Amino acid sequence: MEEQSFLKIPIVWRGNKLNVEVDPKWNVKEFGEKLQGLTNVKPETMRLLVPQPAKKSSKMITPYSDVYSSLSLQEAAIFEGKPIRMMGVFDNEIEEVSENSKKANLRIAGFDEEEKRLKHRMSARPQTSFKLPQGEYIFCDFRTLHIPGIELNPPPSEALRDLCRV
Repeated sequence: MEEQSFLKIPIVWRGNKLNVEVDPKWNVKEFGEKLQGLTNVKPETMRLLVPQPAKKSSKMITPYSDVYSSLSLQEAAIFEGKPIRMMGVFDNEIEEVSENSKKANLRIAGFDEEEKRLKHRMSARPQTSFKLPQGEYIFCDFRTLHIPGIELNPPPSEALRDLCRV
């Protein structure tokens, strides 16, 4: 009977170091299934950061994706003794985040609330009557021109008020 050799691959996950024994003939999906069995993370959330020594960087691999699932461990640069960082979350963590996002954030005002606040501020302002500028340096008369057949927008009284404000 032939003895089967296993690779020992160190996995760092949430501050814990796991030494995982895998068959060198496995593909990335089978490796992901082994990790999922050990950690109970939700498979869709599992990510592996595999170091790429030639590029001095890491490559993110999703074991259950169509792109990586059929690759061999060697093709994915997963080798014995080379530590891999794993990311992934549990089902209950996803549910907790979903529940928290459903709760209304009372610090954020909606459009209706903001409109009510604006109306309240406008009504709380003292209403001053409109008057034309006065003083020793005023040297002209303010009036709107009437053009027959054309309706002005804004109306002449509002246009005059805006001009004086400017």
